Amino acid sequence: MKILVTGHKGFIGSIIYSNLKGKYTEVDGIDAGDSIPDREYDYIIHLGARTLIRLSKDKPYEYFQDNLDLSMRVLELARKHGSIVVYPTSGSESEATNPYSLAKKQVVEWIELYHNLYHLRRHVLKFYNIYGPTSRKGAVYLFSNAALKNEPVTVYGDGSHVRDFIHVNDVSRCIDLILEGKVEEGHHEIGTGRGTSVNELIEIVENTTGVHLKVIHKEYILPEAEVLYAKKPLLKKTISIEDGVREVVGELNKEKSHPL
Repeated sequence: MKILVTGHKGFIGSIIYSNLKGKYTEVDGIDAGDSIPDREYDYIIHLGARTLIRLSKDKPYEYFQDNLDLSMRVLELARKHGSIVVYPTSGSESEATNPYSLAKKQVVEWIELYHNLYHLRRHVLKFYNIYGPTSRKGAVYLFSNAALKNEPVTVYGDGSHVRDFIHVNDVSRCIDLILEGKVEEGHHEIGTGRGTSVNELIEIVENTTGVHLKVIHKEYILPEAEVLYAKKPLLKKTISIEDGVREVVGELNKEKSHPL
């Protein structure tokens, strides 16, 4: 099986790429600035994109280039060689209030057009909030790191908004199931099915670290949905947020004890 992973140096991409390299003999990876190889692939796992929603407000064209433009080139490669495309969209794309979400939504529309016109086979994965021990972005990392450094955390809004936090290893498991032919082609929710508010996440971090976090509340930079979690997650059993936070905190403590 020949596989291409775009964004293979990023947080999610590096985990998936490393996992696939250990299982398959022909796995290529490209990242920002690399040219796309004109090769025949069985699967293209297209993870390459800019991912920070709030930064997209200041760099709309860059988010178009790195999300929509790159995705179109991937789709053309897949159309040429009959590859199956695996593409992660976002839980936020249903309410496209920013360049990031709009680009994600439009890529999905292009994928469906290619599916209808050219019979492109695709797995569109609606990603929710992905975290893990090697991530250096997102609420789980930011809150855990702040607790260990006894620093305040910033919360946009009142902290009641609900999100679905899924461990990156569970995301990698979903990719395995797809490549093993155990998932029907189509659209899938990659989450836990459990909604956790930001305030609840803070409490989990506090219980794990034994540190009371000082919270600074700020107004939303961009409008955000109040509730986003998977209603029909692909995986029925996932790593709990409590266990995941313990792992992240443990990794950060190791780094603190053995700095580079």
